Amino acid sequence: MASATTRRRVWAITAGLAATTLLLAACSNGKSGANATTGSTGGSSTALTIGTTDKITTIDPAGEYDNGSFAVINQVFPFLMNTPYGSPDVKPDIAESASFTSPTEYTVKLKPNLKFANGDPLTATSVKFSFDRVLKINDQNGPSSLLFNLDSTEVKDPTTVVFHLKSPNDQTFPQVLSSPAGPI
Repeated sequence: MASATTRRRVWAITAGLAATTLLLAACSNGKSGANATTGSTGGSSTALTIGTTDKITTIDPAGEYDNGSFAVINQVFPFLMNTPYGSPDVKPDIAESASFTSPTEYTVKLKPNLKFANGDPLTATSVKFSFDRVLKINDQNGPSSLLFNLDSTEVKDPTTVVFHLKSPNDQTFPQVLSSPAGPI
């Protein structure tokens, strides 16, 4: 005859299998075979559902400086520079090139024919507007403090923008362009 420990173990395994079966049945759409669907039909909706444990406080690049908001901003807005996952090195994103052209000038050349998601052209003027806006709004909860060394932004031509820095040789500035201060 089976011991009490063995009976409890068999009962626990049976209960676990039953719970797993019920869970899988609850997750299905109830259809099988030829009547089963293979996914969403992509109906229209104005809601965006995001799964996160972080609070999203804003989707305005001039006001976000928290993890939840930045996670969304990072997926919605383009950045001049990007820090690839697992790498300490900053790489051009929508920039074709970026480098110091003098100790207090960081010049970014944009890739040609860039467009925003709505189809409007993304130019050096757009970049200047974005950085000037962050500094002008100066939200105490926003990323403007990351731009403490930015003196001004200059448009050289439609695809070239020059960042004039207050202090020379700021090797952290490229990183700032990939941070919460960097969305265009």
